[in-house]
Amino acid sequence: MKQALIDQLLSQLETTDIMSIRESVREIRNNWKAETAKERHLQMEEFKASNPEEGVEFVYTPHELEDRFQEILKQYEDRIEEKGKELAAERQKNFETKQELLKEFETLLTAEENIGKAFGTHKTLTDRWKEVGDVPGDKYHDLNDKWHKLNQQFFYQVNIYKSLQENDLKINQKKKEEMIEAAKGLEAVETISDLEVMIKKYQREWMDIGPSPRETYKEMGDTFFAFVRQAQEKVQKHYDAMHAHNEENLGKKKALIEKLREICTLEISNGATWNKWTDEVLKLQEEWRTTGWASKKDNEEAWQEFRGLGDLFFGKRKEFMGGRRAAFKENKDKKEALIERAQTLQHSQDWKSTTEEFKKLQDDWKKIGSADPKDEQKLWQRFRSAADLFFAGKKEHFAGIGDVQADNLRLKEELMVEMDAFQLSGNKGEDIATLKSFSERWHAIGFVPKDKLDEVMKRYNKILDIKYGELNEKREATEMNAFRSRMASIKDSSDGDFKIKREKNFLKEKIERLKSEIRQYENNMSIFTGKGADALRKDIEKKIKASEREIDDIKKKMQLLDA
Repeated sequence: MKQALIDQLLSQLETTDIMSIRESVREIRNNWKAETAKERHLQMEEFKASNPEEGVEFVYTPHELEDRFQEILKQYEDRIEEKGKELAAERQKNFETKQELLKEFETLLTAEENIGKAFGTHKTLTDRWKEVGDVPGDKYHDLNDKWHKLNQQFFYQVNIYKSLQENDLKINQKKKEEMIEAAKGLEAVETISDLEVMIKKYQREWMDIGPSPRETYKEMGDTFFAFVRQAQEKVQKHYDAMHAHNEENLGKKKALIEKLREICTLEISNGATWNKWTDEVLKLQEEWRTTGWASKKDNEEAWQEFRGLGDLFFGKRKEFMGGRRAAFKENKDKKEALIERAQTLQHSQDWKSTTEEFKKLQDDWKKIGSADPKDEQKLWQRFRSAADLFFAGKKEHFAGIGDVQADNLRLKEELMVEMDAFQLSGNKGEDIATLKSFSERWHAIGFVPKDKLDEVMKRYNKILDIKYGELNEKREATEMNAFRSRMASIKDSSDGDFKIKREKNFLKEKIERLKSEIRQYENNMSIFTGKGADALRKDIEKKIKASEREIDDIKKKMQLLDA
């Protein structure tokens, strides 16, 4: 990554217009700082993990390319400095040129008596003044004020202007009166950006109007600029307030950075926990997006640090998931081997020894652990098909023999012990897949003695009810906690009341939609007749119960909103 940044910087330095790449170089510099922050954090973690002796301080080891980057950056800064000196010299030269023009203007006012020639010289001076480029910023206003005063004095002093003065001055007076009325309207402008544009525009137009009668000249100027200053104070107050908000927002962003930094130090060893903390990081990223801006410099530096820590977290997650995929692959290979062995046994008629070997294969299957969820069910189906084929042959061979049912009873009892010991992992998809695999294995075992059937079935159904109940309780608790956390965040926001009201309306609409679906399901149940109708009704009953449970969950959420 850092080599790529060096290459980008070298590419930028190929330009001849060094001032045009300042923003690009600033971005490259910020990205370098973000990478350095990430490296520093990783080195700190390794230092802490090494259990250093008491009193030993952490020392950051710079990247091997750090000196190269700084060397290239120095080349850029030297060119910027050189260009800055060049521009400064040019502005100073322009300043001196304009000072000479002012002297020529002063000579024109005191020495020239030929009106026609005076106007010609004035036009030439004005054109030359406009052609001169920028001057140093601290000298700009003073130069322009002097020019403006000399310009006013010129028009007042020239005799030909006196003959035109009365009409022109009245026209200019009317224009200035209109400008004063326009300036009064600045108070009503709400948008600061619009207000700034209008202030500059009005000031420029006022200066372009020219002289007005002496008796009202100062009074009108004071009135106009009083309105302008009032508008400028409004703009300044806005930026003062914005600066205060910038500091507040920077504090919030630093708090988010610290939270993310703490998460990056956690030792996470399972997929469910990774999913949990990934959700937390995504929440922090969303909160970052909703946090207002700090100053441009602080905002960019904070973002680079936050982004660097985010990259670190997701890099660790990617590394873990890569290891997890490797474990899934290993488990899949092991189960493929068991399937291959089961398929070689599926036509065996050595009932006793093969039954024992199938039991061992099943035990080995349980010990291996899960493959990828998308593969697990397919692998189990292939394994079970081989086992089913063998046990179907055995059942046919020993039709009517009670030993088969006794074996089935023992297998189902062993399976129920395994089911009872199963603990939910927290990963809903994997837990449901495991519970379904229990049911499929149960139905694959076959019949048990009739005198034991009711007892076994009651025990089996009770275990399943408990496990699914635990799963639903965990899901509901997780969902309610997440909703409660989200609502607390919304209530604390500036437009919390509006968002809460919107959430209530959304939940109410969802309840009405679910009730409508339930009514439709109930209407549909009455039209199912003939073969297969019972199965369809049971499926609809499940959907109705699911919708009713969802309505209950939504009502609980609405109670939270009213709390």
